[in-house]
Amino acid sequence: MLDHFLNNLLQIVIVIDVLGAIAYFALGALKKKRRGPIPIDLKGPTLWQRLFTRRQQQTANASDKDFAQLHRVLYGFQDGLA
Repeated sequence: MLDHFLNNLLQIVIVIDVLGAIAYFALGALKKKRRGPIPIDLKGPTLWQRLFTRRQQQTANASDKDFAQLHRVLYGFQDGLA
């Protein structure tokens, strides 16, 4: 009786797998038909230009309030570790 139940369950799982594979390929084919060509933007910098350009140093003006907040955060971590 258990063999019969497991056999039927296996058959159902196989049918669902086959239907899923068919749906996967059918939906993939439909998606390719609807999609147009991908536009390529050639106006930007090339890969080599992006790799070898020197990064400009970014600076930010920090106020005393910002340093006080940083001080509280860092010492808060120190107190949490102790």
